[in-house]
Amino acid sequence: MAIKLDSEQLETLKTQVSEANKKSHFVIISAISKKEHSGVRLVTDWNNYLNMKRTNGEKFDFEIIRDIVPITDNLVYWAVAQQNLHDAQVSGQQNDQVVDDLELYTNRVMQENKVRA
Repeated sequence: MAIKLDSEQLETLKTQVSEANKKSHFVIISAISKKEHSGVRLVTDWNNYLNMKRTNGEKFDFEIIRDIVPITDNLVYWAVAQQNLHDAQVSGQQNDQVVDDLELYTNRVMQENKVRA
């Protein structure tokens, strides 16, 4: 686990995530491939969910599993992991730890929302 936040950082980020939640609330969704009938569950925000449905609706069936995910410490860590992955992809320096962090915190958000990961 590479993400380390002290209590002050966590509270600051929780405030930022809460503000982002007001613009586009967080959801847990499933995306099932229409061709392969395999799927994935993920955490995202409402606007991104709508964008995925619009751009990939012919390839995937999308469903909201949990609407309005509460803002918790795990969701904050998920947001940090998501941003770290994005930054790594942009810089071309993605590493396994960044991907592992995102998977860990995605699973923790799923667990606290009673969704099977």
